[in-house]
Amino acid sequence: MGLLLGTSPAALAHPHGWVDMSVEGVFDDQGNLTALRQRWRMDPFYSQVVMEEMATVKDGTSMAQRLDALGVEIRNNLATQHNLTNITLDGQPVAQGEVTDTNTDYRDDRLVYEFVLPLSTPQRLAGHTLSYRIFDPTYYIEMVHEANEDGSQPLPDALKLDHPPAGCTTRIVKATPDPQKVMEAAMLDKGDSGEPNLGRFFAETGEIACPG
Repeated sequence: MGLLLGTSPAALAHPHGWVDMSVEGVFDDQGNLTALRQRWRMDPFYSQVVMEEMATVKDGTSMAQRLDALGVEIRNNLATQHNLTNITLDGQPVAQGEVTDTNTDYRDDRLVYEFVLPLSTPQRLAGHTLSYRIFDPTYYIEMVHEANEDGSQPLPDALKLDHPPAGCTTRIVKATPDPQKVMEAAMLDKGDSGEPNLGRFFAETGEIACPG
Protein backbone atom coordinates (compact mmCIF):
# COMPACT_ATOMS: atom_id res chain seq x y z
CA MET A 1 0.00 0.00 0.00
CA GLY A 2 2.64 2.43 -1.06
CA LEU A 3 3.63 4.82 1.67
CA LEU A 4 1.56 3.01 4.28
CA LEU A 5 3.41 -0.30 4.23
CA GLY A 6 6.49 0.56 2.22
CA THR A 7 5.50 -1.48 -0.84
CA SER A 8 5.62 -0.38 -4.46
CA PRO A 9 2.37 0.83 -6.06
CA ALA A 10 3.72 0.47 -9.61
CA ALA A 11 1.35 -0.83 -12.28
CA LEU A 12 -1.70 -0.06 -10.18
CA ALA A 13 -4.24 2.66 -10.89
CA HIS A 14 -5.35 5.36 -8.44
CA PRO A 15 -6.64 4.58 -5.93
CA HIS A 16 -5.59 0.94 -5.88
CA GLY A 17 -6.68 0.14 -2.34
CA TRP A 18 -8.68 1.54 0.50
CA VAL A 19 -8.74 1.82 4.27
CA ASP A 20 -11.90 1.96 6.38
CA MET A 21 -11.07 3.98 9.47
CA SER A 22 -12.67 4.92 12.76
CA VAL A 23 -11.51 7.60 15.19
CA GLU A 24 -12.12 8.22 18.88
CA GLY A 25 -11.34 11.55 20.52
CA VAL A 26 -9.82 10.92 23.97
CA PHE A 27 -10.39 13.47 26.74
CA ASP A 28 -8.63 13.75 30.11
CA ASP A 29 -10.25 14.39 33.49
CA GLN A 30 -9.91 18.16 32.96
CA GLY A 31 -11.97 18.02 29.77
CA ASN A 32 -9.04 18.51 27.41
CA LEU A 33 -8.70 16.54 24.20
CA THR A 34 -5.45 14.58 24.49
CA ALA A 35 -5.39 12.17 21.54
CA LEU A 36 -7.08 10.65 18.52
CA ARG A 37 -7.34 6.89 18.85
CA GLN A 38 -7.51 5.42 15.34
CA ARG A 39 -8.36 2.06 13.80
CA TRP A 40 -7.55 1.38 10.15
CA ARG A 41 -8.93 -1.68 8.35
CA MET A 42 -7.08 -2.49 5.12
CA ASP A 43 -9.08 -3.71 2.14
CA PRO A 44 -9.52 -7.51 1.84
CA PHE A 45 -7.42 -7.98 -1.31
CA TYR A 46 -4.40 -6.17 0.03
CA SER A 47 -4.81 -7.87 3.42
CA GLN A 48 -4.76 -11.27 1.71
CA VAL A 49 -1.62 -10.43 -0.25
CA VAL A 50 0.25 -9.33 2.87
CA MET A 51 -0.88 -12.34 4.91
CA GLU A 52 0.17 -14.74 2.14
CA GLU A 53 3.59 -13.10 2.00
CA MET A 54 4.02 -13.33 5.76
CA ALA A 55 2.97 -16.99 5.72
CA THR A 56 5.99 -17.81 3.53
CA VAL A 57 8.49 -16.44 6.06
CA LYS A 58 10.65 -19.27 7.45
CA ASP A 59 12.39 -17.62 10.38
CA GLY A 60 10.77 -19.50 13.24
CA THR A 61 8.55 -16.60 14.30
CA SER A 62 4.84 -16.96 14.99
CA MET A 63 2.23 -15.13 12.93
CA ALA A 64 1.50 -12.94 15.97
CA GLN A 65 5.17 -11.91 16.06
CA ARG A 66 5.13 -11.17 12.34
CA LEU A 67 2.03 -9.02 12.76
CA ASP A 68 3.78 -7.13 15.56
CA ALA A 69 6.78 -6.54 13.28
CA LEU A 70 4.44 -5.35 10.54
CA GLY A 71 2.91 -2.89 12.99
CA VAL A 72 6.37 -1.48 13.75
CA GLU A 73 7.01 -1.06 10.03
CA ILE A 74 3.70 0.73 9.53
CA ARG A 75 4.30 2.99 12.54
CA ASN A 76 7.79 3.93 11.34
CA ASN A 77 6.58 4.64 7.79
CA LEU A 78 3.68 6.75 9.00
CA ALA A 79 5.88 8.74 11.40
CA THR A 80 7.71 10.26 8.41
CA GLN A 81 4.41 11.64 7.07
CA HIS A 82 2.70 13.00 10.22
CA ASN A 83 0.79 9.71 10.45
CA LEU A 84 -1.20 10.76 7.37
CA THR A 85 -3.22 12.90 9.81
CA ASN A 86 -3.73 16.66 9.54
CA ILE A 87 -5.18 18.26 12.70
CA THR A 88 -6.36 21.85 13.17
CA LEU A 89 -8.06 23.82 15.94
CA ASP A 90 -10.25 26.61 14.56
CA GLY A 91 -8.21 26.33 11.39
CA GLN A 92 -4.79 26.56 13.06
CA PRO A 93 -2.39 23.57 12.91
CA VAL A 94 -2.15 21.33 15.97
CA ALA A 95 1.15 19.54 16.59
CA GLN A 96 1.25 15.79 17.18
CA GLY A 97 3.12 13.67 19.70
CA GLU A 98 4.60 10.23 19.04
CA VAL A 99 2.22 7.36 18.32
CA THR A 100 1.60 4.94 21.20
CA ASP A 101 -0.38 1.76 21.90
CA THR A 102 -0.04 0.24 18.44
CA ASN A 103 -1.67 -3.08 17.65
CA THR A 104 -1.81 -5.06 14.42
CA ASP A 105 -4.25 -7.93 13.91
CA TYR A 106 -6.02 -9.93 11.20
CA ARG A 107 -9.79 -10.07 11.71
CA ASP A 108 -12.63 -10.92 9.34
CA ASP A 109 -10.24 -11.15 6.35
CA ARG A 110 -8.90 -7.64 7.04
CA LEU A 111 -5.59 -6.43 8.38
CA VAL A 112 -6.36 -4.05 11.25
CA TYR A 113 -3.90 -1.44 12.51
CA GLU A 114 -4.78 0.42 15.70
CA PHE A 115 -2.89 3.21 17.42
CA VAL A 116 -3.18 6.27 19.64
CA LEU A 117 -2.03 9.58 18.16
CA PRO A 118 -1.45 12.04 21.04
CA LEU A 119 -1.66 15.78 20.60
CA SER A 120 1.63 17.38 21.63
CA THR A 121 -0.36 19.59 24.01
CA PRO A 122 -3.85 18.75 25.36
CA GLN A 123 -6.42 21.06 23.83
CA ARG A 124 -9.35 22.64 25.64
CA LEU A 125 -12.21 22.57 23.15
CA ALA A 126 -14.75 24.72 25.00
CA GLY A 127 -16.05 27.09 22.34
CA HIS A 128 -13.75 25.62 19.70
CA THR A 129 -13.78 23.06 16.88
CA LEU A 130 -11.01 20.57 16.29
CA SER A 131 -10.88 19.15 12.77
CA TYR A 132 -8.82 16.37 11.25
CA ARG A 133 -8.29 14.88 7.83
CA ILE A 134 -6.60 11.52 7.29
CA PHE A 135 -5.31 10.83 3.79
CA ASP A 136 -2.53 9.34 1.71
CA PRO A 137 -0.98 12.33 -0.11
CA THR A 138 -0.39 10.25 -3.25
CA TYR A 139 -4.00 8.97 -3.26
CA TYR A 140 -2.79 5.43 -3.94
CA ILE A 141 -4.97 4.58 -0.96
CA GLU A 142 -8.46 5.94 -0.47
CA MET A 143 -9.10 6.49 3.23
CA VAL A 144 -12.71 6.82 4.38
CA HIS A 145 -14.58 6.54 7.66
CA GLU A 146 -16.46 3.33 8.34
CA ALA A 147 -19.79 3.63 6.54
CA ASN A 148 -22.96 1.72 5.73
CA GLU A 149 -23.01 -0.75 2.85
CA ASP A 150 -23.56 1.79 0.07
CA GLY A 151 -21.12 4.26 1.61
CA SER A 152 -23.73 7.00 1.88
CA GLN A 153 -23.59 7.46 5.67
CA PRO A 154 -20.76 7.03 8.18
CA LEU A 155 -21.46 4.57 10.97
CA PRO A 156 -22.17 6.01 14.44
CA ASP A 157 -18.87 4.63 15.75
CA ALA A 158 -16.82 6.04 12.88
CA LEU A 159 -16.14 9.10 15.04
CA LYS A 160 -16.88 8.94 18.76
CA LEU A 161 -15.64 10.51 21.98
CA ASP A 162 -14.14 9.03 25.15
CA HIS A 163 -15.22 10.86 28.36
CA PRO A 164 -15.99 14.20 26.68
CA PRO A 165 -17.32 17.28 28.48
CA ALA A 166 -21.09 17.67 28.34
CA GLY A 167 -22.49 18.89 25.04
CA CYS A 168 -19.57 18.01 22.77
CA THR A 169 -20.61 16.89 19.29
CA THR A 170 -19.01 15.17 16.30
CA ARG A 171 -19.50 15.44 12.56
CA ILE A 172 -17.99 13.80 9.48
CA VAL A 173 -17.99 15.94 6.35
CA LYS A 174 -17.66 14.13 3.05
CA ALA A 175 -15.17 15.35 0.50
CA THR A 176 -16.48 17.23 -2.56
CA PRO A 177 -13.53 17.12 -4.95
CA ASP A 178 -13.54 19.20 -8.09
CA PRO A 179 -14.50 17.03 -11.11
CA GLN A 180 -11.16 17.95 -12.66
CA LYS A 181 -9.35 16.39 -9.67
CA VAL A 182 -11.48 13.26 -9.95
CA MET A 183 -10.52 12.96 -13.62
CA GLU A 184 -6.89 13.63 -12.83
CA ALA A 185 -6.81 10.85 -10.24
CA ALA A 186 -8.65 8.42 -12.50
CA MET A 187 -6.14 8.92 -15.30
CA LEU A 188 -3.08 8.16 -13.17
CA ASP A 189 -1.69 4.69 -13.82
CA LYS A 190 1.39 2.55 -13.44
CA GLY A 191 4.20 4.65 -11.94
CA ASP A 192 2.49 7.99 -12.55
CA SER A 193 2.46 10.54 -9.77
CA GLY A 194 -0.07 13.32 -9.57
CA GLU A 195 0.35 16.73 -8.04
CA PRO A 196 1.72 16.84 -4.50
CA ASN A 197 -0.92 16.11 -1.86
CA LEU A 198 -3.50 14.99 -4.42
CA GLY A 199 -5.14 12.93 -1.68
CA ARG A 200 -6.20 16.00 0.28
CA PHE A 201 -8.92 16.75 -2.27
CA PHE A 202 -10.59 13.40 -1.49
CA ALA A 203 -10.23 13.46 2.30
CA GLU A 204 -13.22 13.46 4.61
CA THR A 205 -13.13 15.90 7.53
CA GLY A 206 -13.88 14.84 11.08
CA GLU A 207 -14.98 17.56 13.50
CA ILE A 208 -15.16 17.62 17.29
CA ALA A 209 -16.85 20.68 18.81
CA CYS A 210 -17.62 21.55 22.42
CA PRO A 211 -19.81 24.35 23.78
CA GLY A 212 -18.11 27.38 25.35
